[in-house]
Amino acid sequence: MKRLFLFLSVLILLFPIAVPAAEAAYPPPPPPGQPITVEDTVYGVLRTHRSLRGMLENRQVLEHEVDRAKAGFGPRVDVTGRAGGSILSDSTTRGQNLDEQMWGLAGVSAKLVQPIWDGFATRSRVRSAQSTLDSVKSRVFDTATSLSLDGIIAHIDLLRRRTIYELSEKNVAQHKAILGQAQDRANMGADTAADVSQAQSRLQRALSSLSEARASLLVAEETYTRLTGMPAIGKLTPVTMPPEIFKGPEPVFELAEKNNPKLAAYMQDIRAARAERELADSAFYPTFNLEAGPDYTDRGGSSDRWIYSFDVLGTVRWNIFNSGADLAERKAASARIRQSRQVMYNYADDLKLDIESTWTNYQAAQEQYKHYSKAIEYNKYTRTAYLEQFQIGRRSLLDVLDTENELYNSSTQAETARGNILVGAYRLCALTGNLLPQMSVNTGPLGQKPPEDREDPREVFAPGWFK
Repeated sequence: MKRLFLFLSVLILLFPIAVPAAEAAYPPPPPPGQPITVEDTVYGVLRTHRSLRGMLENRQVLEHEVDRAKAGFGPRVDVTGRAGGSILSDSTTRGQNLDEQMWGLAGVSAKLVQPIWDGFATRSRVRSAQSTLDSVKSRVFDTATSLSLDGIIAHIDLLRRRTIYELSEKNVAQHKAILGQAQDRANMGADTAADVSQAQSRLQRALSSLSEARASLLVAEETYTRLTGMPAIGKLTPVTMPPEIFKGPEPVFELAEKNNPKLAAYMQDIRAARAERELADSAFYPTFNLEAGPDYTDRGGSSDRWIYSFDVLGTVRWNIFNSGADLAERKAASARIRQSRQVMYNYADDLKLDIESTWTNYQAAQEQYKHYSKAIEYNKYTRTAYLEQFQIGRRSLLDVLDTENELYNSSTQAETARGNILVGAYRLCALTGNLLPQMSVNTGPLGQKPPEDREDPREVFAPGWFK
């Protein structure tokens, strides 16, 4: 019984630690030879992309800026040392006829300053820094969503390019077979040399399409590796439709108004601008500080002329006139608020347009895929019929070549339309800001400090006073 109790106690102690640890890191990439899922692709982007890591470092900067702003509420201690020469005329020096001589002076002081009232300047700095930090946090999530969408598109495009390359290889093989039939028929006198040259011409065009497909495939592989940090030579699993399928652009925009991270970032920019105006308003108020500390001064000379004091004072400082600079700063801050507001409104308009255009292209891709799929069925039937008729002389070689070319074009266009359907569906989810949550992607590491890279020796300054 005691062992069971001890075992349960250990589990209770370890469980709260194990859960955050599981959420604190992205899953590792799949081992070599294992298929790469679209989730693996997204995690590869989040794990390695430099743009996202740069945003995370920028967030670290702003977190320290918030701490620096909050430090304005606390006290500060200033230590001052001074040394030099001084002429002092007072009742003592005049009585000793020393008021025209310069004597050495040395002194040291320490002063503790505790702000009591600064016209809410410190509060405004904290609000501005915090709003800027919240804006960057939203932009971090927006960047993660955008880059993840790019990774998904690269995954879809790589699969599409591989399929098109396979279709191009089959197209070349089919044209080679047709060329062989044409040469055999020409040897028997059924076809002419012009028919053979026509088949050779179409074969060269098919080879050109194969070269183009190979180049596009290589570019797609390089793009995928650049985005995910994983080699693109492995097998990629097919991409299915996202969990949420929308019925129109209106539900997408309603969700985007609530969850789009960039829209939230622009709202935080407005709040930061309002905090800057509050900071400008603080210049019109006096400041109250509590100052305390010792002060020691020794003026040297033949007599004992050192002074020591320990003061505890309440000080008031109020700028009465600043040539209109503070008023101009307030007007500028108000203008920056209006500017930030217009930037947000402009993005909201662009977001609505992006949603509507994405929805239109998404619908068009569905229609295209349906029509191209039907066209493939008709092309296959026509090709089979034309080949049979070609064997008995009822169809020309040009008819057979045309049907082969139409089948290839319909197949590649259908594959492109199918990819566009997937891209449109995932793009709509990304515009709402819910792409990563819908895919159950762990975004916990986005709130953590990114890993540090090693220092490059070229970053270091050369030693020297004037270098």
